[in-house]
Amino acid sequence: MHELRMTQSPVCPESTSSGEDWIPVPQRELLAFLETASDLIGAESRGLLTEIWLDQLACMDRMPGPSSPNWRLVTLAAFSALAMRLIDMQISLLV
Repeated sequence: MHELRMTQSPVCPESTSSGEDWIPVPQRELLAFLETASDLIGAESRGLLTEIWLDQLACMDRMPGPSSPNWRLVTLAAFSALAMRLIDMQISLLV
């Protein structure tokens, strides 16, 4: 599998009111995916969710630059992959 290294980049977070340090775009996208998806299916699934997001990153033809908005495409693909897994699980329960 490809190795992903998170590096600091001069990207401001969406909101600086919380006093958080600047978060690199890739890490922000992964954290947003984890937070949203774990709210839907449970916090105990964060390991699986991380794996799904990283798998989608590995499937990309080119890795986006550190501050590229294309990191959102990884998150969208991860949500799509998660939806397909949930649909498959529901179908297997019906059969």
